[in-house]
Amino acid sequence: MSVSSWLIDVKPSRAGELQLVEELGPRGRRRALFSTLLATAALAAAVVWIIRRFQAKGQFAGALWAPFKQWAIWKFLLIGLGNTLKAAGLALFLSVAIGVAMAVWRSGPNRSARALSSIYVEGFRACALVLLITFLFFQMSRWFPGWRLQRYAFVALVIGLTLYYSTVFAEVIRSGIRSVAKGQTEAGMSIGLTEGRSLRLIVLPQAIRRALPNVVAQAASLLKDTSLGVFVTYDELLNRADQVGGFGDNKLQSFVVAGAMYIAVIAVLTTIANRLKNRQGN
Repeated sequence: MSVSSWLIDVKPSRAGELQLVEELGPRGRRRALFSTLLATAALAAAVVWIIRRFQAKGQFAGALWAPFKQWAIWKFLLIGLGNTLKAAGLALFLSVAIGVAMAVWRSGPNRSARALSSIYVEGFRACALVLLITFLFFQMSRWFPGWRLQRYAFVALVIGLTLYYSTVFAEVIRSGIRSVAKGQTEAGMSIGLTEGRSLRLIVLPQAIRRALPNVVAQAASLLKDTSLGVFVTYDELLNRADQVGGFGDNKLQSFVVAGAMYIAVIAVLTTIANRLKNRQGN
């Protein structure tokens, strides 16, 4: 028996084929509840084990957490968070702009534009992001000699994130375009618009509105991936947390604090995405 059939009741359709039921039956609800309780118990046991190990190693000692009572340490980390948000904000703007263009080209009537956008999306989506950022960083010194190291790192990180996440946003927007009824394009053509102009002026605004919650959700992933800037020495939050931990010999505590700062920002983005989704549902 497969996992899906174990968790979810299925029933034959009119044509005699099996299909998933949106609402769980009594047996499915019992099994889902059992699975949830089992997973929760396993997670709780793992957390307790980790806490005990940390305590045995003295990781909860007050001296290791004392540096975070100083404003200078928090200021140092907040500057790193500001650098993270700066790189993420610029990469997000560029990624969405390029992603919208790629989605329109890939959905439009022009065959050449469809081919080029498909090559772009499929090509950069297959790249490992950390390798892309690292490659760009080392190439910057050849392309733009004389720059400061931090400028190399910033530009490499932003371009790498832009190239990768523009493909993600292109697929998100294209899904939104495909969700709009074809009658919208036909209505535009009936009043004298070409297929391409109908796509840009009528379909695209509706598609962006529908895709907006997913765009915000992907923005949270982009923000997390700015931490890859540590591999090219970009002065972002994770890099500064590593410096604080190296200076105070408390790297674990520094990374925990940095992780909490990431979670706080991502929680805001997740809340925005959920509210947009709920508003569209209403």
